[in-house]
Amino acid sequence: MDPVSQGLLGTSLSGAFAQKKEIRFASFCGFIGGIAPDIDILIRSDSNPLLFIEYHRHFTHSLAFVPFGGLIVSFFLYLIFFRKKKFKTIFFFTTLGFLSHGFLDSCTSYGTSLFWPFSETRISWNIISIIDPIYTFILLFFFILSFLLKSSHLIKLGLCLSFLYLGFGLNKHIQVEKLISKIAEARGHKIERLLLNPTIGNVILWRSVYQFNKDYYVDAVYMPLFGKPKVKKGTKVKVINKETVFPEILNDSLQRNDIRKFSFFSQDFIYLHPDFKYLIADLRYGTLPHDDKSLWGIKINPAENDKHVTFRNLRNFNNNHYQRFWEMLKGNLTK
Repeated sequence: MDPVSQGLLGTSLSGAFAQKKEIRFASFCGFIGGIAPDIDILIRSDSNPLLFIEYHRHFTHSLAFVPFGGLIVSFFLYLIFFRKKKFKTIFFFTTLGFLSHGFLDSCTSYGTSLFWPFSETRISWNIISIIDPIYTFILLFFFILSFLLKSSHLIKLGLCLSFLYLGFGLNKHIQVEKLISKIAEARGHKIERLLLNPTIGNVILWRSVYQFNKDYYVDAVYMPLFGKPKVKKGTKVKVINKETVFPEILNDSLQRNDIRKFSFFSQDFIYLHPDFKYLIADLRYGTLPHDDKSLWGIKINPAENDKHVTFRNLRNFNNNHYQRFWEMLKGNLTK
């Protein structure tokens, strides 16, 4: 999730365990611990374009790494800021913040290696977007109050409300899943795989992608707090196999291995982008909830098996996209 929300959750969790006189100190340690796991964004390579997606939200986000990460960050905090504080106290509050990071990222759809090294599975509970201003505001509002008044009760209240909001997202996920199951059944489809993502900044407008036979079906779902849900039928795209797509690419080549890595990152929801030749894209995300215009993909060059693929950022938002998204967010799915 975004670093502000990560830091605020770390702050809130640490502050909830602090005494009144320690609120500000604990909050600072929790904030630094809460954002620290994203140091993995520095793992990049000009010669290997996919290294950053392979290691972002990887070992630094795992539960097993929490005590080590907390220890490293605490050491720097002790040296730079808190020489007069007990190290074990710094470690306690910092590690609480560090612990919160992997949990919150797992609530999104991006995928987090929460159980590394015991499992490489990327956990994604898909109950909140990577940016959600309501969730962030809840944490920020009660943190400011608790910081000014030095009250752990207020920060605990904000923490509880933030978890209630995550529960609200979970409830919406369950409702959307039931609705899509009924829609697929009405279409004569048996869902083989299903992905449901809340769209950016909210938990009422969702992107649904399910597989039936050799096709993916993409739909937008509006699931309001009150009133009837709405569905906009989207696009249909062909399922591709990471082992057989572009058969001219050798099985043991760099490009074939890169396709496998990108497919793993995309939870195997990959397809051939309709607007670009030799481009495999991630169907989990789209410019709009119901379209097949992915936000990123990899460019293949079948003539150069021993060279890495090229990672392509496909974000191409314009005013029409923003206006259309806003209308859909208000429940107008007919245009």
